[in-house]
Amino acid sequence: MKNSSKKNLTSIFWFTITIMVILSLIYSEGFKIPITGPLMKVEITNNNTYILDVHCKSPDDDIGLSAIKKGESYRWQFYVNFFNSTLYFCAFHQRKVKKCVFDIYDAIRNFKRCTKCTWIAEIDGLYGFSDKKKPIPAAVFYKWFK
Repeated sequence: MKNSSKKNLTSIFWFTITIMVILSLIYSEGFKIPITGPLMKVEITNNNTYILDVHCKSPDDDIGLSAIKKGESYRWQFYVNFFNSTLYFCAFHQRKVKKCVFDIYDAIRNFKRCTKCTWIAEIDGLYGFSDKKKPIPAAVFYKWFK
């Protein structure tokens, strides 16, 4: 009976140590969980005559500021996180005039809509295109403030 109890205690001890090591790795600074979702691509194209300043970021990653001229695009890619909660938002400006702040990629909204999420900035707002639904209609997702 003593041998069986000792084996159980040893098993519980090593199980607890293993769980603690795994949790400390997951929550440690700079550790990336290797389990990810699919690769997503975002592209924003400016169809306006003015330079459109775009600053995009997620809660964890600042993509940076880009000045997009007419006909040019701003692109980046990322993997959707394991929890399907990936979010990127962008602020759009025409010089000092704030056009809008918009969730450019929201995993809950976009996961089934697109793997390459294409956005076109037009005179009246931002149009989103789906690469998964045929035909590919544009939908106004956001109208400019001004």
